[in-house]
Amino acid sequence: RCTAICRRAGLRDQDESFDLMPAPRVGTQRRRREARLVGALFLGISATLCISFGSLSWCGNFGSPSGSADVGLRVRDAGSEAGGLPQASGSLFAGAGEAPQLRSAAAAAALTSPGSRSGIARSALSASSVTSFGSSLWRHGGYVWAWLGTPQGQKWAGGFAIGVFVVWMILGKIKDWLDTPSRPYSADNNENSVRSEYDQWTKEGVVEHYWGEHIHMGSYAPLYVQKGYSKDDSFLWSFIRATYGHLTGTYKDFISAKLDFSREMLQWANAGAPKKILDVGCGIGGTSRFLAKTFPQAEVTGITLSPEQAKRAADLAKKAGLKNVKFEVVNALDMYFADDTFDLVWGCESGEHMPDKQKYIEEMTRVLAPGGRLAVATWCERDPEPPFTAQELKDLKYVYEEWSHPYFVSINQYGKFMENTGKLENVSTDDWTDQTLPSWRHSIWVGVWSPWYWLKLTLQRPKAFLGFLRDAYCLEKFHQGMKSGLLRYGMIKATKKHSA
Repeated sequence: RCTAICRRAGLRDQDESFDLMPAPRVGTQRRRREARLVGALFLGISATLCISFGSLSWCGNFGSPSGSADVGLRVRDAGSEAGGLPQASGSLFAGAGEAPQLRSAAAAAALTSPGSRSGIARSALSASSVTSFGSSLWRHGGYVWAWLGTPQGQKWAGGFAIGVFVVWMILGKIKDWLDTPSRPYSADNNENSVRSEYDQWTKEGVVEHYWGEHIHMGSYAPLYVQKGYSKDDSFLWSFIRATYGHLTGTYKDFISAKLDFSREMLQWANAGAPKKILDVGCGIGGTSRFLAKTFPQAEVTGITLSPEQAKRAADLAKKAGLKNVKFEVVNALDMYFADDTFDLVWGCESGEHMPDKQKYIEEMTRVLAPGGRLAVATWCERDPEPPFTAQELKDLKYVYEEWSHPYFVSINQYGKFMENTGKLENVSTDDWTDQTLPSWRHSIWVGVWSPWYWLKLTLQRPKAFLGFLRDAYCLEKFHQGMKSGLLRYGMIKATKKHSA
């Protein structure tokens, strides 16, 4: 529309270019096409918002006499400076109550004058157009208000209010349902136990499909260089940023981040060249196979409470052609291994599930050989000082009882557990919350970007959808807890002392 008006005003081709960016090159890859589509959408929305809010802000009270008069004076002054607007025409803008059509006509007259090709005269047109736009909004708002005063308008308004109230009530019920934990920890092997939960997840295959072989957090270190994630983003904006990064290939791959975590944890543990390795809480064996490949001369043993996980882990090891790794169903709090057996004991995200965390550390220490390295990565809560608030206790209760955890302890408490054994030295702790933080929301996004697998499971078992919805909500709860400092991602390591 602006281009057409300027043509009528006598502008030449060299003044008609409104393109801010050159046309993008045509790509052949699907991801590039999707990226351009999303980019164009974001640009269009942003431009619309900027123009709308900028117009309203510049006009002031866009339907008021003072706002109209102010814009009129700007147009009159602009035309005078350009030398193309007769002084007499200023009276068209001076009257506060004059019709917007007169102001628009004056602006058009300014553009057809000899000085109309200047940038100032075009600004006059823009000012008048904005004023007309504001007045139109004000006028139509009056029409709507008047219509609401009619019986038909009142009927529609009443129905709309009832609809809003019903939707609000339904959303409130859904929120209450999501906020009520549904799977409190059970110590036996029945429903809500660690074994039953992981057996179910392994049978469905949904975790393996989206998370890959490593059922633990990924590393996004250093956090400040990650393109697709910002710690301070809201949930919605985080999704938009991550989706754009995913489509353009700038966001870190979800499964690669998990393998990076294992590499970084191994380097942090300073394990040397172990000959016998124990992976406590091995899941489907991703880390065990990684260690077996990294140390081909070592014998690796992975243990889990889930028979389904042990079976799946063995199948994947066989497919990979690995003969130096095996998997067993063993309780980490009551292991049958002899004392001083392993050179490296590895516990990645298994401590969360332990009902006796002191015993967990003691058992791993017992089977660790003198001079061997113990490395633990686990979800923790903050130190108990200052005391937890009522809201913090409520949030902790939720993350415990939604994913069948007995309880968490602080990073420092894990360090004390190791020191209390009397058999470990060089105890060291670290906080990897920041570099693992993107994993929580990334776990949700991968399901949104590729929904076909969980949709297939939903068609087979409709109730599964409710579980997926609750899991996504719980992941966001963990993200918020880690971000606020209530929850932490703890790293603890130590070396077993040599006998005196």
